[in-house]
Amino acid sequence: MCSLFYLMPPEYHASYLALRAYLNSLLSVSTDQAFSDIPAALRPNLSVFMEGKTEYRNSSEQRMIYAADLAAWAGDVVYGSGMAIALPLASLNEAELQAATSQITNS
Repeated sequence: MCSLFYLMPPEYHASYLALRAYLNSLLSVSTDQAFSDIPAALRPNLSVFMEGKTEYRNSSEQRMIYAADLAAWAGDVVYGSGMAIALPLASLNEAELQAATSQITNS
């Protein structure tokens, strides 16, 4: 656990842990995902990361992100430069993150 975890107010611990679990699940994702399936609070940051990268639209015209790009983005957030756009932990929806993590790990 990073030292930042111990420095943040206790009310943000659950949000931080939900975010880490979600990002860690993306590190091994093997299927492309719709941009709309990414938790809402994380979409602006992913958009910045995806600038200049290839995306496509599925048969329903949903914006799709390649699994490899999702894993690279998650790795960058967790191990690299972090969030390109500041993300207050209070803005995270823990239930949405947990549902997205479950969707990835169960697919």
